[in-house]
Amino acid sequence: MSLSPRPESAGRNRALFLLGVAMMGFLEACGPPFVLPPLEHQKRSLANNEIHLRALSSKAFLETWGQPTAAYRARTQFFPLENGNYLPLFRVPLGTSPQGWDSTTVLEEALFLAYADRGELLGFIDQRLVYRERLSSEQVKAVVKQWKSEEQFRTGLEKVLPEAP
Repeated sequence: MSLSPRPESAGRNRALFLLGVAMMGFLEACGPPFVLPPLEHQKRSLANNEIHLRALSSKAFLETWGQPTAAYRARTQFFPLENGNYLPLFRVPLGTSPQGWDSTTVLEEALFLAYADRGELLGFIDQRLVYRERLSSEQVKAVVKQWKSEEQFRTGLEKVLPEAP
């Protein structure tokens, strides 16, 4: 009886090894949808003005850019665009469809950060950046005013429960 592996089991082990390597490569290539980069890496990207969808968290923006002009949290309908950006319904004129819309919608609890001084309106789903729009300071302030108006008319069912400390 020989202790060396049989040729067919060696081939199977090699195939399993190659399959494992291929899966690891696939998961690494698809990294941003699954795992955010470390916070320090995200902050460096922001400091270098490298803003990529789905690769940055709201925490990275808050720690790098500071407190926003306003923050807004609501269950929001988004229109996914061909470029990967998710456009929130409140940014689409009534009766129109967004240019580059892929004809699907996403309805999720979202956090929005408005930075009027930077002219940035950002949206996050599950703490991941999914929406970015560059606007003038006046346009950002108009969106904030719209949020405040909508907040007055939200019912108790629509309001978000406070987060646990």
